[in-house]
Formats: sequence, structure tokens, C-alpha cells
Amino acid sequence: MRSYLKVFFVIYIPIALILGLGWHMSTKKLMQAELVKFESEMRNKAEILKGYKFKNTFDEQTHSQLAELSKNTGIRVTIIRKDGTVVDDSYFGEQQIEKMENHSRRPEVADAFIRGEGHSIRRSTTTEKSMSYFAMKYDSGLVLRVSYPMSDLKAIQDNMIKQSVSTYIFLFIVVGLISLYLARRISNPIHQLSLVADRIEAGETKIYFPSFSDKTLTKLVSVIYRIYNSMLQKTKQLEHEKQKLNHIFGILEEGIILLDSKDSVLHFNERTVQYLGSNLKEGQNIIKQTNDMEALSFLTDILTATDSKRIQKSLRGRIYEIYIRVFDNEKLIAFFDITERAEYEQFKAELIGNITHELKTPLAMIMGYSETIMNDPDMDRKFHDKFINIIYNSSNRLNLLINDILKLHRLEMLREDINIEEPTNIQELKEEIESYYEDRPQTITMESKADEAYVLREHLNSIITNLVDNAVKYSSGETIKVSLEQSEGKVTLNVADEGPAIPVEEQQRIFERFYTMDKSKNQHSTGTGLGLSIVKHIVSLYNGKVSVQNNKKGGNTFTVVLEEKKKIEI
Repeated sequence: MRSYLKVFFVIYIPIALILGLGWHMSTKKLMQAELVKFESEMRNKAEILKGYKFKNTFDEQTHSQLAELSKNTGIRVTIIRKDGTVVDDSYFGEQQIEKMENHSRRPEVADAFIRGEGHSIRRSTTTEKSMSYFAMKYDSGLVLRVSYPMSDLKAIQDNMIKQSVSTYIFLFIVVGLISLYLARRISNPIHQLSLVADRIEAGETKIYFPSFSDKTLTKLVSVIYRIYNSMLQKTKQLEHEKQKLNHIFGILEEGIILLDSKDSVLHFNERTVQYLGSNLKEGQNIIKQTNDMEALSFLTDILTATDSKRIQKSLRGRIYEIYIRVFDNEKLIAFFDITERAEYEQFKAELIGNITHELKTPLAMIMGYSETIMNDPDMDRKFHDKFINIIYNSSNRLNLLINDILKLHRLEMLREDINIEEPTNIQELKEEIESYYEDRPQTITMESKADEAYVLREHLNSIITNLVDNAVKYSSGETIKVSLEQSEGKVTLNVADEGPAIPVEEQQRIFERFYTMDKSKNQHSTGTGLGLSIVKHIVSLYNGKVSVQNNKKGGNTFTVVLEEKKKIEI
């Protein structure tokens, strides 16, 4: 509507001003023309009156004729001598004429005496009216002056003005209607195109593009449509690329966050939310969105970076490697959780140290006794056999140690979820375990209320044999009891011996790598110190738990709880 009015006024006002100026000028010209015409008529009247033989003195007959003329035409006729005295006047009688002022100073009379004729418009001092005068000098020296009241001319002019005003009012109305039509014709396409622009700016996708009969407007709409269509395609392409980028960010194991120069969040992925523990929102300052003091301290050190760098920091027990890339007005931060890698590196360092330490003893014994035998070929047979037996036992311990190290390493490296298609037959495993331990001095019994379980056979067998071996090595009792139960997708295994009981302060440490009980408590112990560590790692693969408690018989009961890993059919 506003644009419509603007166009209307742009069209109408200049035309109206031109019409107004034209009316003013034409009216002025008409009035001037009428005045000239009026003056010409007065001259004609004066020329006609030349036919009268005016005398230098007042003549009653002439006066009567002039008075009759004035009565019929409204014209005033005055006869003036050279000295300016009035001889006759058609408006007044003889006595009044005699009393009239000298007219020699009247402008029109003075001009007539000098140039032969004169004209003026002024207020008459005699009649007290505005009059138009025309004076003409006769050969006799007299001046004939004719005059009309300006009221007559004004009446004519007023009538002309009324007619011209009516005409121009009609023209103004016509111009207004034409301006309205043109304004609508011009502004309607502009308004429609403005609506199209507003909808494009609002991001609407379904937009009606109007059609026009004008070729220029049609071409303009066509150009806008092509630009809009191209922009729409680019927007869809950008949205598609953004979705792909979000998808890539979403599946990354790393946390990614992009900040502006004021540390407001421009983009982030869910992994960042998990790492920081904050509900982030785009467009808001990351510090203001973080309530945890530890996370605030973690972020503050990162946000103060002014150049690209790589740093390592800890948060809530996790270790992160952080890459910071600083741009002109933005900062890209990538978080890599290297906790497992750091722990594995620490594990490797500890393992190498422990292996080195554990291998030294059997290797030293093997090398020492071998060297003794080599240096004394005539050694007594009794000592020879004893040394050979020590070398063999040390070699056997070395072999067991290497096997346990390899087994533990495989368990440490196993990261994939376990999905078991076929369950393990518990009864077959029970018979195998009992057969394996039938020659041992202790009585080993195994009871099971389950027929099968979704636990890998080798894992279940390893747990049982390591726990039983541990009991055989360290228990002085005569019986070792193994029991297995299954309930609600979980397998519970108990291995109980008759002592001696493990001190409470050592019940957690026994699951550490290479940890062995005091050898003074068992002189025949040949353990590698890795058996219970292997059990602990297998249990972790099944999201389970392992614990040890003293039992009523003065011994120990190891309890293992495993979650079954049945493969889910899709």
C-alpha cells in the first residue's frame, strides 16, 4: 500500500504542479488579454467620439448626449482643456463640473498632452472608484478621456477565472484517475515482486512467481526465478554437505568443537558433549554453558591458547590429547581420548619390567647350573641329576611364564564384543575338568545346575583351571569344590578351598600381574603370578566381576559372575 501511494504521488504531484502553473500562467495571460481588449474597446470608443464636435466650453446639448451614452454603456466621458480644467463630464452636472479638480496631473491626461494618448488604472478621486482610463488628444487641443469602472472588468475576469477553475478541477480529477491507474499498474508488479523477495528472504521453498504482460517485467521475473532456483539448489547442496559433515562428525571417536573469537560455539559433535559433560548449544559462550569446575579449569587452559598447538590434559580420570587450530576469527579444537592408549603404554612398560624381572630367575638358574655341568664333566651322578632336574623345572617355569604372558597379551588386546552362536556344554566341560585333576593330591569336585551357557568354552575352562590351580598350589586342605549356576542370563562360578585364608589386605592385590603370595607359606609354589590376572581380564570381557572371601572352613571362596554373550539374530 505504501509503495502504491508513493508511485501515485510521484506521478500525480509533478503533473498537478505543471497543471497549477499552467492554470496560473494561462489565467494571467487571459486577464492581460482581457485588459488589452478592454483598453482597445476604450480606444475604439474614443475614436468613435471623435465624430462629436466638442467645444471649448460647456454645451448643454453635448452634455445630454454624453450623459445618455454613459447611461446606456456605462462609459464615462470627460472633456479636458489644455490647462487641465474639465469642460464636460458625462457623470456630473454643470455645477459639479465647475467644482472638479484640475486634471492636468492625472497620469493618462498628462500622457495624452505629451504623447497624444495615455492609459492608466487607478482609483478616481472624484467617483471614489477604481477606474480604467484612456485619454486621447484632439487636434483642437482638447483631451477626450473615456473610463470604465474596473468592477466591470473584474466581473468579466472573475467569470473567466471560474470557468478556468472548473476546467482545471476537471483536469486535476482526470489526471488523478490516470495517476491512480498508472500507480496501480506500476506498483502492483513491484508489490508482487516485493512479496516474492520477502518469501525468498524468509527461506520459503514454495513460492509463486507472478506473470506479467509487460516484456520487461516478464524478463525481470524470469531472471529472479533463475537466481532463486540456483540459490535453492545451492542451499540444498549446502544442507546436504552440512548433513554429511554432521554425520561424519557424529561417527568420529574424537570430540570436535568450533568456536568464534568470543568463544561462542559455532559447531560441535555429540562426542564433545560426552567428554565435557555439558549440554552445549550453538551461538552461546562455551564457558557459560559449563557448570563443572573441573571442566571449567580444563577448558580455560585450552581457550587461552593464541596459536595452534597440541597439548595433553586429564578430565575426570580420562586422558585427552587436544589439537588446537587457531584461524583468524575461529578456533577448531579436537579432543582425542587416549586413556586406553596411555594405560596400554603404561601396561607395556610395567609388563616389560615385570617380564624382565620374572625371566631373570629361571634364566639365571638354567645358565648357572648348565655352566656348572659344562665345567665339571666328572661331576657326581647324584649332583648331575639334581642340576638337570633344576634346569628342567626352570625351563618348564620359563615356558609356563611365556605362555601366560602371551595369553594375557591376547586378552589385553581383545577389544571387540563377544557374540556366541553356540553355547558351551557344561556337562562335557565338567567331565574334562574332573579328568584333568584326577591325579592331584586334593579331591576336586565340580557341581553344576546348568546344562549349557553362552560363554566361550576356552574362557570358561581358563577361569576354572586358573582358580583351581591357584587353590592346588596354595591350599593345604584336602578338598577343592567347584560349583556353577545359571540364572537370568548370568553364570555364577564358585571355587572354594580349605585354606589357609588369604589376608584381607591381600585379597585385592592377588589379581595384579606377577603378584605371588609369600613363598614361605608354600614351599612348592611354582606359579607365574599371572593366573588370577588372566581370570580378571576374561571376566572383564563379559562385563562381570570377580571377588574372594574367607569361608567357614578357614579357606577362600573365589566368586566369578559373567554375563552370557548370546548373539542376537537380526
